[in-house]
Amino acid sequence: MTATRTAEPAPTFDGVVLAGGQSSRMGTDKATLPWRGRPLLQHMRGLLEQAGAQRVLTCGPDPEAQGLPDRQPGLGPVGGLLTLAQTQADGIYLVLPVDMPQLTNGLLRRLVGALAEAEETPCATFAGHVLPLCLRLDETTRAAIAAVAGQAPRMRSLRALHARLQGAELAVDDDERRCLVNCNTPEQWQEVQP
Repeated sequence: MTATRTAEPAPTFDGVVLAGGQSSRMGTDKATLPWRGRPLLQHMRGLLEQAGAQRVLTCGPDPEAQGLPDRQPGLGPVGGLLTLAQTQADGIYLVLPVDMPQLTNGLLRRLVGALAEAEETPCATFAGHVLPLCLRLDETTRAAIAAVAGQAPRMRSLRALHARLQGAELAVDDDERRCLVNCNTPEQWQEVQP
């Protein structure tokens, strides 16, 4: 009799799109920019669904789904994570910015898999990037998010949160790095057009 090896079950996680920013450098709401025939926010939500997210939340206003408006406006991406920490149950959350349309399912699954395999690791990112972020939401990470949110504006950043949590950083090659480009300005947006 031969034994068959079963595949490891895919980790359970929820997806989050950070879409509550002012888009001041872009000059228009980034969430509504057209990407391959639909608004960018819908594209990013779709990426999370395709990667296996059980549910997808939006930190910020979302006309098609219940968004999570910042409970403390003006804190930037940390404010979105603070709202997430204050309103959602423990678990693994894959957090994407609304302005990174070239992300791939492979990269997203790799990030979730890295966190799921390392049970003591609070978060995982790609080297040199603060987002996307795979976060293990629990008492420890909630406290770290609250502490960073309470800092002076210059110290209130995702980079400061990463430093506090000391999570895993996954190496990326040049092709993967091109998929991790943020679009903050009209010029950057034009550069990523298909």
